[in-house]
Amino acid sequence: MTRFWKRKGFTLIELLVVIAIIAVLVGLLVPAVQKVREAANRMSCSNNLKQIGLAYHNYHDTNNKFPPGGRDGRPGGQANQNCCNWNDINYTALNNAGQQDNRDGYNWRYWILPFIEQDNLYKVVKRADLYATPVKTYYCPTRRSPTVYNGSARCDYNGNAGTSFANGTPLDGSAGDGSGVLNGVVVRSNVSPITLSSITDGTSNTMLIAEKWLHPAQQGRDGGDNEVWCNAGWDECVVRIGGGTYNHPTLGVIPRTPRADSDAPNPTPPATIWNQSFGSSHAGGLNCVTCDGSVRFTSFTITPNTWAAYCSRNGGEVNNMP
Repeated sequence: MTRFWKRKGFTLIELLVVIAIIAVLVGLLVPAVQKVREAANRMSCSNNLKQIGLAYHNYHDTNNKFPPGGRDGRPGGQANQNCCNWNDINYTALNNAGQQDNRDGYNWRYWILPFIEQDNLYKVVKRADLYATPVKTYYCPTRRSPTVYNGSARCDYNGNAGTSFANGTPLDGSAGDGSGVLNGVVVRSNVSPITLSSITDGTSNTMLIAEKWLHPAQQGRDGGDNEVWCNAGWDECVVRIGGGTYNHPTLGVIPRTPRADSDAPNPTPPATIWNQSFGSSHAGGLNCVTCDGSVRFTSFTITPNTWAAYCSRNGGEVNNMP
């Protein structure tokens, strides 16, 4: 006799139980994957700063000084300008003739290119091509991938200008910055350059470059993220400050201690802000490279006095950085 076996299928309740189990497992897995991804991104960001720190030292070994910080202005013989970048008015004619324009006022990110294996970009003739080329080393992967805004790339790492700052470029040879003294490590191109011997507080106690504070909605438009990576004059696109506070007409007093990007100012367009602080998209802190080339992850809970001491190269403060 032939027997026919009827195969029993899943009941609706069994299917719902299986779906519920899968949902729970996915809910447990997603945060774990995100944590692993962020750990990898934070390490990549740290490696970027390590490369930048080494490039700074290699530049110093070659030139006996740190690279220029950048400035507003024009080459000699051309009418000067104190905003908003370095501009050779002959750049179009020179570029069309196969020659580079004068780049004396470009900032530190340009001058260290040969020392981060970007010598070909350093030698690019046309200014527009240089501007539009993103450098992967200059982007924190937690914040964003290498991005170009309206024909110009950006950078997520800014130089330490010390504890005071004023926009624009004072006259050549001016020792002040309009609101104090130049006590940072990254200084304007038209003042005396910084050397390792200038860092009297100790290279391991003084911050060189760190991540900048930038609200996610302000990428490409914030006053500290609205200009080209290599030629933004002397402003918050190039450097940040680590002491005291600054004021915004509608947002009020803003302390210059590092904080998370999600807490950064986010004014409604067309209003903007020229953000002067350091910060990051990482949870709990930001990556910094010190003047001895080492990279530290610094907590957002750091005290204002300790942070200011970390940003001053010659203040004689007792630095309690971990």
